[in-house]
Amino acid sequence: MSQHRQGRRGAVFCLRLTDEERVALERLRRRVGGPRALGPWLKWAALRDSARLEAVIPEAPPGAVLPEVKDAWSVPLEQRTILDLCGGTGAWSKPYREAGYPTRIVTLPHDDVRTWKLPPQDGWRAWGVLAAPPCTEFSLAKNGQVRDIRRALEVVGACFRIIHSARPRWWALENPVGLLRHWLGEPRDSWEPCDFGDPWTKRTAVWGNYAIPKRSYVAPLGGGPLCAVCDPGRTRFGPCRKAEHRAITPPGFARAFFEVNP
Repeated sequence: MSQHRQGRRGAVFCLRLTDEERVALERLRRRVGGPRALGPWLKWAALRDSARLEAVIPEAPPGAVLPEVKDAWSVPLEQRTILDLCGGTGAWSKPYREAGYPTRIVTLPHDDVRTWKLPPQDGWRAWGVLAAPPCTEFSLAKNGQVRDIRRALEVVGACFRIIHSARPRWWALENPVGLLRHWLGEPRDSWEPCDFGDPWTKRTAVWGNYAIPKRSYVAPLGGGPLCAVCDPGRTRFGPCRKAEHRAITPPGFARAFFEVNP
């Protein structure tokens, strides 16, 4: 809502905090400095971190400068290179590899997106870019703990640098629903694995310039994938809660994304 106060005009937002969250924020405010009142301090901290992010994210949105291709299938597969940034196991780009697309997974420990550079060939460009920067520092599960937001934003900014330089036909950056929207704004789409046929839940946001995949909903059985790795002797696998397994891109979403973003 909009308010007038002593000749000043501005928007007023309500923020509900638990007692534990308020104590944690007050402790953080005293450590990093800034305004003494919690409300003005939150605004000050957000603007300060936004300025840091602007130093590493290109001014022009990558999607604003992409030339359109009317008939995607007229371009040979060998010219459709897919970059999978922070790709981990490569689950998101797997459907592209299986279809014959040249795919490069840029992920630790072999490649660090913060220092990785595009191939040196003149005029080289990617066909599509998938990016999944680590979510640990942006996770709501870390509320009340110290976050290294600066380092986390360095990785996000590096992904944007590569996207901007690679000039892809489409690009997408995903992260579980959490704090990253405070810097990137509202995502283009958000979904659960069960929206694409994988029966578990994990609310995920995706920013970018891409076609939104078609849903094929199934009822979820729990908060994690049905994991044969954690229960190798069982015939009916229960939901896995291990963070490294929940972080893998669900195969149903990966396939649905590929089908509408060839």
